[in-house]
Amino acid sequence: MWPYSIPASVPGTGGGPECEDDPMRVVPRRWSNERWICSVRGHVTPAADAARLGPGDQELGLDRPDGRRLVRCLRCDDWVEVDVPAPDDQAYEVVPPLDQLDLPRRGKSLEDAILLRLIAIERGIHGVLFTLLAVALVVVRLDLGHIQRWASSLRADLSGAVDNTGTSGHTRLARELAALSHLRQGTVTVLLVTALAYAVVETTEAVGLWHEKRWAEYLTVVATAGFLPFEILELIDRVTVLRLGALVVNLVVLIYLLWAKHLFGLRGGRATLERAEDWDAVVGRVAPAAAPQATTS
Repeated sequence: MWPYSIPASVPGTGGGPECEDDPMRVVPRRWSNERWICSVRGHVTPAADAARLGPGDQELGLDRPDGRRLVRCLRCDDWVEVDVPAPDDQAYEVVPPLDQLDLPRRGKSLEDAILLRLIAIERGIHGVLFTLLAVALVVVRLDLGHIQRWASSLRADLSGAVDNTGTSGHTRLARELAALSHLRQGTVTVLLVTALAYAVVETTEAVGLWHEKRWAEYLTVVATAGFLPFEILELIDRVTVLRLGALVVNLVVLIYLLWAKHLFGLRGGRATLERAEDWDAVVGRVAPAAAPQATTS
């Protein structure tokens, strides 16, 4: 699939020793987050936009005798063959220093960003479901009398079938209809307020996590921990695959955020979380000689 393999010394790309020694890695070792993101967003190749390459740019680009140029992606370390940019397409005369470039994320920081967005999507789905539930409860509250009359009528029609057949499904449906026919307006209001609260919390978590806000990580941990007792009580009442799966997902999210994001001072807190990438060391790891072939842009 790829014309050459990335050197094992590059961390965070699925093949290096750093990946093998990382106990928190949650993706297969051969999986490369960097290449996956590049396949979606494109490569980050500053040397492709320079009018010319200087003698100190050999780790970022190399002009070939045939007029083409090999440029290195700063995210995934792939070398890509491109045309030398025309004057109108040149972003700068020479490649700027690294501290003046818009540098991509890679390695552990990129993996954390992907996982946060996956959690955000999961919370966003919850927010949509609770919103739909709230809408349904609004409809029920506005037309509760008509719904109760319908439930009582249907329950009366089912009573004969239950008496004659004794079918357990009919019996359970009759019980649910009886509960619906005796539903109080205040109970519907409580359920509606609860659904709206869940929808607001879950949606807020989703938006904050998507934008990688630290307050959203704390909110997610607190909210998830607060919901766990109710999920456990539901499992005690009746074990289902859906309830068990929801509990497992919430536990995984809770443990991951606490451990990986160093929340509440865990593992040294935020001060030990943020580590600046040593880009001078990263760029110096792979020279053009390490890439005998390149993909074609």
